[in-house]
Amino acid sequence: MAADKNRRPTPRKRGKKAQAPRSAPSAAPRASKLPKAPKQQKPKQQKASKLRPSTVTRPRIPLVRRDDSPQAATQPRERRIRHQRAGTLRMVAIGAGALLALALVAVVALFVLRNSPVFAITSIEFEPTEHVSAEDVQNLAAVPEGSTLLNVDTGAIEESLRKNPWIASASFSRAFPNTLRITVEEQRPAALVLMSSGSIAWYLGESGCWIEPTKVEAAEGQSVDDAALAIAEGQGCLLVTDVPSTVDPVAGSEATDETLDAVRKFQEGFSEDFSSQVACYSAPSVENVSCVLKSGVEVALGAPTDISEKEEIVRGYLDQSDGHVVRINVRVPSNPAYREIDSPNVQPGEGVSTTGE
Repeated sequence: MAADKNRRPTPRKRGKKAQAPRSAPSAAPRASKLPKAPKQQKPKQQKASKLRPSTVTRPRIPLVRRDDSPQAATQPRERRIRHQRAGTLRMVAIGAGALLALALVAVVALFVLRNSPVFAITSIEFEPTEHVSAEDVQNLAAVPEGSTLLNVDTGAIEESLRKNPWIASASFSRAFPNTLRITVEEQRPAALVLMSSGSIAWYLGESGCWIEPTKVEAAEGQSVDDAALAIAEGQGCLLVTDVPSTVDPVAGSEATDETLDAVRKFQEGFSEDFSSQVACYSAPSVENVSCVLKSGVEVALGAPTDISEKEEIVRGYLDQSDGHVVRINVRVPSNPAYREIDSPNVQPGEGVSTTGE
């Protein structure tokens, strides 16, 4: 029995069922099968817990931290200033461009008109001066034929006018359309130099050049020196007498004589107040220059050295003498001398005549 328990049951063979005989195929056609309608899928329903209302996405605005520093406060003002400055520069540039355009137009117009016969010089106007006449200017100006007011060479005309020693300079103005106006400035004489001959004196200009001679005619009972002094005073210049015969003036040339140079050194070396008191100089040589003051006092100066010291000595004698000094010798400043008159009736002299010691 135990063996029977372990034995597997044998499966029973099932008998085949009797199959019904297949019937002959029917001549009638089979009905075609209709296509099945696709199954409609039901939309999946989302869980209510997961639905959320739709939202519009907005750009994120960056947060700017506010700057309360003084530098930040001045930035708008600086931008405004830069803007204004740029506008000003633009206006300046526009103005400069306009001016440049006008200048170009003016240059072109001048180039076209400068040779135009419309402005041809047909007349010269000049007002005569004390020593320069209208005829002198007309002869010396020599305006070239065909010159116009726009192309005339005034420099060449002035150079030609200065051939007259009295003319120091010339200026020009234009009276359109055809008149050229000339104004001359006379050379001022610094001294009237009486020549050794005694009857001819030459004007010496402030420029150091000889101007022209003049004749000295003494009236009855008048010395030549006094007559020359009257001429010099009329011209507002110094008188220089007793010059050596080596002085040989030429109109327009420079005076180079040493004696005249010595006089010039004294006149420039004295103070303005003292030099205005000098009426005339006597200059026979460089070492023997003397002067006469307007008060009539004669001063022996000697050579043009120690000029300030000599002036101081002369001033001292004049202050102490109370008008009685008639001659002062300061040729040697370390050993000066003077002469005075004891008479209480001493009067100022003419400023020229001298007496020997």
